[in-house]
Amino acid sequence: MKFGISPCTQSPPAGEHMDRLVDQIIEQAQQAERHGFDSFLLTEHHQQPDGYLPSPLTMAAAIAAKTSRIKVGSSVLLLPLYHAVRVAEDAAVVDIVSKGRLILAMGAGYVGEDYAAFGIPKSHLPTLMEEGVEIIQRAWTEDNWSFYGQRYRLQNMTITPKPVQRPRPPIWLGGWTTAGIKRAARMGDFWYCDLINRVQTLAAWAQEYHRVCQARGKPGHIAVFRDGYCAPTTAQADAEYGGPLMDSHTFYHRVGGYNPAVDPWLNDLKSPAEFTLDKVRQDRFILGSPEDCIREIEKYERQLGAEYIVLRLQHPSGPPHAKVMEAIRLFGEKVIPHFAKAPTATA
Repeated sequence: MKFGISPCTQSPPAGEHMDRLVDQIIEQAQQAERHGFDSFLLTEHHQQPDGYLPSPLTMAAAIAAKTSRIKVGSSVLLLPLYHAVRVAEDAAVVDIVSKGRLILAMGAGYVGEDYAAFGIPKSHLPTLMEEGVEIIQRAWTEDNWSFYGQRYRLQNMTITPKPVQRPRPPIWLGGWTTAGIKRAARMGDFWYCDLINRVQTLAAWAQEYHRVCQARGKPGHIAVFRDGYCAPTTAQADAEYGGPLMDSHTFYHRVGGYNPAVDPWLNDLKSPAEFTLDKVRQDRFILGSPEDCIREIEKYERQLGAEYIVLRLQHPSGPPHAKVMEAIRLFGEKVIPHFAKAPTATA
């Protein structure tokens, strides 16, 4: 099992303290590197009132310059917003700057403001994803290639410089629809699971993912994005992380991120006040004491065959930076060693 961190990149109101947050993100990456984490991956959104950092690859390059071992990259980059050749070039540069430490996780996204900012019709997302991933893979590994698709028509392409990693950097593909999960199986090195759905839901989807992988004669690998936090006791973890965590998940619930079809208890809620940590936490968060965290992570190993866990330890409303630094240390000292015994896929 490998472990990564995806930091909070929101600085309300309107990003006015982003310079300070950037310094803290770099400090968290350095702390993660010291304490045995394998990667540090950046999310992306646009036009958000909290000043959400919109440039994951730029920030990944900055982190690479301040670290030496930990892998850097995206969690996820919203591929349909960009020309795929530009992504291939920019990502290759990050791989070069980092001396071969890039993980490129990509997805179609779900927030309307992201696509409104770039004038991308939602109906174009599937083809932009499919064609974009293929173009990036070919740009990194081939010379003098051409591509003729619905969204892209490219002739006699040779992209330089190529990435350091051979044959190319790992590509993780997010997806929480049948089409997205099948795309991850066909085109990605890892399926990158979302942070909202319970482990049982992900396990059911994993069956379809592995079925498609097996049909194509390729191994399947799963990375899971989770909200998580480690403190000496369960009560302390809840006190420090529970409120900020529920601020974020109340937002997800309000905008439709929670699906009553897979969480039927949502139909019984009489008011938003009933959407509480006690009702949401089961099999969804890696939260509590080191022993609690180990027990939760083992569910993902056992039920999904997950090989990678990426944690979000902080939200816009907290915990504060000092607490996050301590949570990274504790997780690295008490949780990661428990899972160091078994080899996992390279990523």
